[in-house]
Amino acid sequence: MTADFENLLLGNKKLKDNDLDGAIYNFHLILKEKKKHTQLYFKNFDLLCKNTITEKNFELMKSVCEFYFEDNFVLHQFAFTKALLLTKFNKIKKNNNEKLHEINLEVINEKLFQLILKKCFIMDLSLEDYLTKLRRNVLKIYIEIENFQFLKKIYNFLIVFAEQCFLNEFIYFQSTEERDYLKKIEKRINNGKTICELDILLVSLYKPLNKLKYLKQKLEKYISNSKEFNDFLKYVFHDPNNDEVNSSLIKPMSNFSNKISKLMKKQYEENPYPRWRFTLRPIKGNYLKKISDKTGDCLSNENFYKAPQILIAGCGTGEQVVGWSAYKNAKITAIDLSNKSLAYSIRKSNELKLKNVNYYHLDLLDLDLLNKKFDVIVSTGCLHHMEKPEDGLRSLVNVLKPDGLLYLGLYSRRARSEINWTRNYIQRKKIKTTEKNMRAFREKMLKSSTEEFNFLKKSLDFFCLSNFRDLIFNYNEHSFDLIQIKKLLENNKLKFIRFTELQNDVVNMFKIKFPNVNDESRLESWDKFESKYPKTFFGMYKFWAKKIIK
Repeated sequence: MTADFENLLLGNKKLKDNDLDGAIYNFHLILKEKKKHTQLYFKNFDLLCKNTITEKNFELMKSVCEFYFEDNFVLHQFAFTKALLLTKFNKIKKNNNEKLHEINLEVINEKLFQLILKKCFIMDLSLEDYLTKLRRNVLKIYIEIENFQFLKKIYNFLIVFAEQCFLNEFIYFQSTEERDYLKKIEKRINNGKTICELDILLVSLYKPLNKLKYLKQKLEKYISNSKEFNDFLKYVFHDPNNDEVNSSLIKPMSNFSNKISKLMKKQYEENPYPRWRFTLRPIKGNYLKKISDKTGDCLSNENFYKAPQILIAGCGTGEQVVGWSAYKNAKITAIDLSNKSLAYSIRKSNELKLKNVNYYHLDLLDLDLLNKKFDVIVSTGCLHHMEKPEDGLRSLVNVLKPDGLLYLGLYSRRARSEINWTRNYIQRKKIKTTEKNMRAFREKMLKSSTEEFNFLKKSLDFFCLSNFRDLIFNYNEHSFDLIQIKKLLENNKLKFIRFTELQNDVVNMFKIKFPNVNDESRLESWDKFESKYPKTFFGMYKFWAKKIIK
């Protein structure tokens, strides 16, 4: 019996006995040597996210957490809360808040802490407050005290902190004092003949380097002795510059004549969406077969399983494309109205060596220009931003093959009550959509105890400027209830199959209240359930539907 096989048997036995520590330990022994056990890799990540941290398992949990955060093929955000609990920052926060006002080298130079900054949106307001104050203090030390030796001790931290600031699009509050300090550094860079990397890093805590014209020639051919600094420059300077050039080379198929399409195109070219850096490792498989098996809804077209033609309508920056590209023998067509989003998506596809994706700069209303029919269409987050969502759905159905599958995402009116209240507040106050105004309004939300604002502070989209804009500053948005969706589907000869991405406890509660075997596919039953539990679909209604053969 090999060691791997023995550890697998032991891990599964521990899991069956509900000994999560034991299961995680045995599975980790295998994965440390062989990450290519893809299903086991994700299984253990899931166990890590579910397991409770104790004094006894602390070191094991931290070791496993670092293992996953060093890799680039999981959704690190899922483990953010767990990972933060394993840091020295959390220990000091829990024991002595006063020390959080200090620049603590043990905290900021910790490996896991830096990995979190590099790979997650910081969904913790106490950590955001710490980082905001830390940034100001570091800048002050650099300008007033000129303690360069100290800053060299935190060189690697400054790199990952700058990457975090670029990821969240400099969403943290900036004081007038900081802006004045920054002007002095920028003047020094502009007048200098050589590159000081500390200067560059401090500026990059506040501004996107790729948009600073005075840096273009200085950084284009600069090569550091530090691999970390070169990787940092690639992420925040070279890649965005290349995306800008490549976006201008993408030829549009549509003329984008619809007035709302024009507005949404403008928004997503100013703020490509969603903002992401790393995502799941694609897992080869036949996901649609699982849908069919779970619902008993037999798919008559065998091509679904063998070589489906898949359209992703509104692919944005391409995170969804990565997942669907792994569907066995699938051919992916991805469209979006933002050439900036497409440029990012194309680059990420090339980095991941995806060979089965074709991109088009196209309005969803003009899908007929593709001159193609699809087995599967995925459109989650697009229809509700159109002038008339029903026209968008009709356009999708027109290019869906008979008996084809449609995966939709639409906003819930009940679940988004706080968002709709905030959007109305912004409209009443006539707050224009500028980066300066969005940051100022977010700061107002942070200081406010308003119930609606407090609810939105828990949203992932609150922690990044592009996502924040999409959350409450979007040009156009519709929300629905399930009775409206039922009518929308019926009018387009679509049959509802099932919801996805619901927590198990939600599904179990639904089954208790609606025990009839067919209730799970009845939107009327779900509407009654949602009326009692209005936050059930806070993200979106995400569901499968099937085109009915005439």
